[in-house]
Amino acid sequence: MFSSLWGAALLVGGAGLAEVALRADPVSWGAVARSLQIDASNAPLSVMLVATVLFLGNRFLSILHSWSTTYMVIFSPLFAEERRRHRRRYVAVPALLAGLAFALGFVIAGWPPYPIVERFQPGLWAFVLYIALFWVGHFWHFGNQDFGVLTLYRARAGQTGPTDRKLDKLYTASMMFVIQPIVYLSIVKTTAFSEMVHTAIPLDAGAFDVAARVGLGAACLLSAAMIGRELTREDRSTPKLLCYLVIFLHPVLIYGAVWAKQPTIAFLYVMAYLWSHWFIAVGLVSRINSRYYQGLGSSPGRALARHAMVLGSIALVVWLGTYAYTDYGLFNTDGFAYKKILAGIPPSERIAIGLVMGFFLAEQLVHYYCDRRLFRFRDPGVRARVAPLLL
Repeated sequence: MFSSLWGAALLVGGAGLAEVALRADPVSWGAVARSLQIDASNAPLSVMLVATVLFLGNRFLSILHSWSTTYMVIFSPLFAEERRRHRRRYVAVPALLAGLAFALGFVIAGWPPYPIVERFQPGLWAFVLYIALFWVGHFWHFGNQDFGVLTLYRARAGQTGPTDRKLDKLYTASMMFVIQPIVYLSIVKTTAFSEMVHTAIPLDAGAFDVAARVGLGAACLLSAAMIGRELTREDRSTPKLLCYLVIFLHPVLIYGAVWAKQPTIAFLYVMAYLWSHWFIAVGLVSRINSRYYQGLGSSPGRALARHAMVLGSIALVVWLGTYAYTDYGLFNTDGFAYKKILAGIPPSERIAIGLVMGFFLAEQLVHYYCDRRLFRFRDPGVRARVAPLLL
């Protein structure tokens, strides 16, 4: 749950250990760095080496987190009764989301040829919708997870007052639905999403930077208020305090990495933002599903191994099936490279690439939806089946 904290400590501490090894054998470590194509000019080589090792599994962990909640809601035995009772909710809606994603993928890949333009134009509506669905869903999804984690720790601390819930909702919504997008867009300017927003809101770079600084100031005030309020409570929760800190670090680290021009801070941001989110999803689902298997008579070790085998197999199949097409995962492609990639789709591969692009978006949209359904404890059926296994 707090991988952003122990992961950052591992990165920094591991870098210190790697520094010792580097001094002991600089020739060998330098050869390793060159073989991994690491640019050591902007960061200590030790940090780059440790970060490379940590992030070798980046794509696999991302897939594992996406499919954890999707599997539980759409395929797991735990939700079988809910799927029978609410077919629209658990079958029709995910199918419609996937169908929309695949339709957009085929339209984008089949555009002959994709025009390389300086700005988004009305004729590029399919790609605009494709990117917007991912990124709007991204911030909504991350904000809801932050609120969900705080909800779990409120429940464990016995904080059941309506004001507690409303304040946590206001805090997470402000941080992830407003402040994080503003800071991100002030920093990242050459992705498809950034180009789309900067085209729709034609402000100069200075205006976005001012907005980001105002957002960071608001983040400081909001976080200080939430932490201060929690510290004054008799039923205060240490995990909640740590959650507030982690949420606060999201905009601070991404802005700080660029402002300080330190790759090390950028690695810490990836750990505190993406890896933290992924580990939380993977951890919560493994707790739910392994406890479900234990309820069927499996030992704790056997239950965890069974869960790991199922989800690991799914993630491995998805990873192998999409590995050759990773360049078409255009949600975060930097340097406006997405234009060249789309314009260069060979006519003979349009169907295959459309299928892959549709899959990439469907994987995310269905995950967003399933994650929301799995942890929606206001739903009596979900509360009855999931809450006892999680809390």
